[in-house]
Amino acid sequence: MKNKIQYLLFSLLFVAIAGCSDDDGLDTVTSSEPTNISVDFNIEQDNSGEVTLYPSAENANSFVINYGDGSEVSEEIATGDNVMHTYEEGTYQVEVTAMNLAGETASITQTLEVSFRAPENLEVTITKDASNPFIVNVAASADYAAAFEVYFGDVTDEDPTMMMIGETLTHEYANVGSYTISVIALSGGEETTTYTEVIEIVDPLLLPVTFESQTVAYTFYNFGGGEGAGVPTVTNPASDAVNDSQNVGAYTKVAGAETWAGTVTTLNEPIDFTSTTTMAIDVYSPAAGVPVLFKIEDTDDAENNFVEVQATTTVANQWETLVFDFSTIDASLTYENLVLFFNYEIAGTGETYYFDNIRMYNPVFLELPITFDDPAVNYTFTTFNGASYNVIQNPDLSGSNTDQNLVGEIVNAGVNYEGGSFNLGVPVDFSSSDKTITMDFWANTPVSILLKFEGGVNGERENEVTVNHTGSGWEEISFDFANDAVKSYIDGNQGVGDPFVPTGQYSTMTIFVDGAGTTAGSFYVDNITKDGAGATNQPTSGAPDPQLPASDVISMFSDVYNDVPVATWAASWSNATYAEVSIAGNPTKEYSALDFVGIETPSPYLDASSMTHFHTDVWTADATQIRVKLVDFGADGAYGGGDDVEHEVAIDNFNQGEWIQLDIPLSDFTNLTTTGHIGQLIYSGNPTGAHTIYVDNIYFHN
Repeated sequence: MKNKIQYLLFSLLFVAIAGCSDDDGLDTVTSSEPTNISVDFNIEQDNSGEVTLYPSAENANSFVINYGDGSEVSEEIATGDNVMHTYEEGTYQVEVTAMNLAGETASITQTLEVSFRAPENLEVTITKDASNPFIVNVAASADYAAAFEVYFGDVTDEDPTMMMIGETLTHEYANVGSYTISVIALSGGEETTTYTEVIEIVDPLLLPVTFESQTVAYTFYNFGGGEGAGVPTVTNPASDAVNDSQNVGAYTKVAGAETWAGTVTTLNEPIDFTSTTTMAIDVYSPAAGVPVLFKIEDTDDAENNFVEVQATTTVANQWETLVFDFSTIDASLTYENLVLFFNYEIAGTGETYYFDNIRMYNPVFLELPITFDDPAVNYTFTTFNGASYNVIQNPDLSGSNTDQNLVGEIVNAGVNYEGGSFNLGVPVDFSSSDKTITMDFWANTPVSILLKFEGGVNGERENEVTVNHTGSGWEEISFDFANDAVKSYIDGNQGVGDPFVPTGQYSTMTIFVDGAGTTAGSFYVDNITKDGAGATNQPTSGAPDPQLPASDVISMFSDVYNDVPVATWAASWSNATYAEVSIAGNPTKEYSALDFVGIETPSPYLDASSMTHFHTDVWTADATQIRVKLVDFGADGAYGGGDDVEHEVAIDNFNQGEWIQLDIPLSDFTNLTTTGHIGQLIYSGNPTGAHTIYVDNIYFHN
């Protein structure tokens, strides 16, 4: 019964609704126009310019926003949603249009102010390049910074260089000096934050001290008299084979200066004693016999931490190389101060001393042959009984010695047994069958020359031979130590009836001119050698000239292909002694006591990328292996795509005593892939540091 009643009521309701629809009708739906329109802004405080816009209104179903900055209007935004837009700093009129369901709209305009805050926590890092003192690197960071402007301070009316976030700028100055670097952090708007720093661009004073650089400050300070910056750079007073530099330093020990007066400078880096503890200085003194004290000091405690070595000049008004052995240094300390005392322990009289080329020195031992021409050799001749000694240019190009080279001058005062001794670093060995010593000797009057060998390494007897000279200028004379007439001594007593043929090794060679006589005057000696020596210790002629079209060659050092000046390439760093010699009229490079030698050229380096081969001529008497290395610069991107790595080729079982032409495919250099910026060429050998090589005709070709 209950279900029937419910069904009846439902039927009556349906009929009522249907009747109403037929009678009344519903033609339109009415809606009110949007009112109370507004927009809220949420501005990010990171100087990004990002603004989130929240539109609202009564009776609105959607919105469209005109951002007021000239950009396109927004997409339709539903009620309750928002939209993000990026603005530059400024004031904008933002128009919001609201729309209801019936499509009716209403709009309002609201002002938006976008301002950026000044960058905060600005940090600037300015570093100098490790290899080039004229290059600086600048990096910066700051909160709320959009970018940076950098002024390097070396150009009038300079335009700033833009630097992006995370970027590092590199700048190279043309000259030394003080420069103000300014870094301005940009907010993206008007607000900025600025950092300034004054930097000093200084070409560091390092070894070797040469006085040739236009940018290095060679500042020495005098003490004990003539104080101040007292070593001017002057023109070389007498260029010669020992020192042909254009510029040198001049120190004047003023009249009345203390006996301990001198001059000092400080290097910008400690002295590197890892390869040698010996140093050398070229000195031009107004007198022979002048004591020169060379002192090195630790700048942290110069009073207590120092080493000093003294040498004595042997010539007057000529350049000579003084050598100082600092083997007693304390390896745990660093030494930066260079202190020079000229005429040490003697008061100044106003005399001037010139010096140059303060450098590390790998000594070349004095040995036969003695030619007086190698600037790396110290040809000290210790005189006695009134004799004096100099190394001078050959005064008489005639007879047996017509070379324009250096010779030894022995000056006799006119007393008995005047002479002097060479202390040989490599003893003369008479154990072989060759027992003859030859020399070129000059005299203008007949004299006898006594040659004596002493200082037997194993206690050998002293031996001497006397030879007569005709007095007619340069003559080659021979001393035969195999002759039974040789005098021999045991414990200083001449052996009687005991002819002696010398064997063994002798470290002292003594020369008496007119031994028992009293002849005074100047005599000259040159080219002292042992019979058989010299045939294998230096080349007799230069390597043959190459025969290639000049267009196919990039030359580094060559008699023929000299498109790169020889002066461009130099033994700028090495564990060998370097000399440039002439063989058969051709310039050739000689490296003695070779460990390694680096030949280097400044940027922009050599572009050998179009070449396929490297050529060098090499001559050696004692190296069993020659190693050649090439370095292509530019791993840091400054000069190209090189890797700054030594790429090596080793030549084993090297033929000795003859010129060898090495023509090496570039592909043979281990892992060498780029050759567009060749900046270093390195020679080394085996056994290390024990031999001499000559090189010539160095070039790249196809």
